[in-house]
Amino acid sequence: MIKIRNLSKKFKETKALDEVSYHIPKGRILGFLGPNGAGKTTLIRILTGIIIPDSGQVLINGQDLNKRNKRKIGYLPEERGLYKKMKVGEQAVYLAVFKGLTKQEAEKRLKQWFEKLDISDWWDKQVDTLLKGMQQKIQFIIAAIHQPDVLILDEPFRIK
Repeated sequence: MIKIRNLSKKFKETKALDEVSYHIPKGRILGFLGPNGAGKTTLIRILTGIIIPDSGQVLINGQDLNKRNKRKIGYLPEERGLYKKMKVGEQAVYLAVFKGLTKQEAEKRLKQWFEKLDISDWWDKQVDTLLKGMQQKIQFIIAAIHQPDVLILDEPFRIK
């Protein structure tokens, strides 16, 4: 599923990653543990295509990470961010369409998720009226709505 080969990344004089290699088979759940500054978030940002490594390679299903197979990744970042003045449903549909769904398919899937999590009454609420944990639920749904092959959760249990 994911092969990481000899990834290295420096920020000025700080080596964030030094020749990291790993193979993550399909169906595996994996957690990166380590102290602050160990390179966990840097690795995740490379896996999601947010930053590029100085050297090394990331393969998704045997192909180099590119725009097409980046859509196979769902990502819940450590630093959450929703548009505070938009309504929850409106924003979720917008972001789902951004991930490649049609508006109709996005609304259908989102409403199923909202019903499953018993949060349908949040659909027309403004984001800034929700508590942070509730916003996190919305962002998790948005990360998973396009049914990605890979779901990456950076600090999924941290609520600031």
